[in-house]
Amino acid sequence: QKSAAEGHYGSYLLEKRDWKLVQEIVEAMSKSVKIPISCKIRLLQTESQTIEFAKLLEAAGCSLLAVHGRQRGSQRHGRKGPADLDQIAAIKQALSIPVIANGNVRTPEDIWINLEKTKADGIMSAEGLLANPAIFKEALLLREGKCCEGNLLRQVALEYLDLAQEWEVPLDVQEQHVSHILGLSSSTGGASWQHRKTAAEKSKELSLESKPADPEGEEEEDSRPRRLWQVKQRLHECKSTEDL
Repeated sequence: QKSAAEGHYGSYLLEKRDWKLVQEIVEAMSKSVKIPISCKIRLLQTESQTIEFAKLLEAAGCSLLAVHGRQRGSQRHGRKGPADLDQIAAIKQALSIPVIANGNVRTPEDIWINLEKTKADGIMSAEGLLANPAIFKEALLLREGKCCEGNLLRQVALEYLDLAQEWEVPLDVQEQHVSHILGLSSSTGGASWQHRKTAAEKSKELSLESKPADPEGEEEEDSRPRRLWQVKQRLHECKSTEDL
């Protein structure tokens, strides 16, 4: 991200010249509080460098390490291919603290595949959870050989809208999350959804797609609440998100 580059934080602290600074930050935090300190990193240029950096964090007081199995991308290309699970496995083997694997989780099956391949202590998901907040629940049901009762995504969308109303979540945030859950957002790769091919039609029907900018620069005050109310009504009427 441009802001991370300009502010010199996040993955821009992975350069070896900044290792001492990162070590001092983690040491200071671990000595200042009684709760465990966790860290999250990306891969460095080589596996040996990543392991060396991970060991430095462990020695500095890191109690749990999450590893995104990709190198830092560029502002033009945010990610560089699939996550390297073999490197995460190597990091896990080299450390004595818990390691969380991050990357390549789009389906419930991916969770068990990643755990088996990396031997990690846990799994972290970002975009996969935006598209399917019930992905870990589905993974547990999959391992137990059970089927989901009803449509989990429909239940999640309805529960989210109820909580959003209770906690007065901004309307634009509600729209974004509901779009992710219904598979209408390209940023979460609605590709994993069986109804991807009809996403455009559904987006138009539900009026959740981006609208042309208003000449006056303002949207009708009641348009978003009305659209979200329509979505909620449709979710109550349908048995699953695919029926929308």
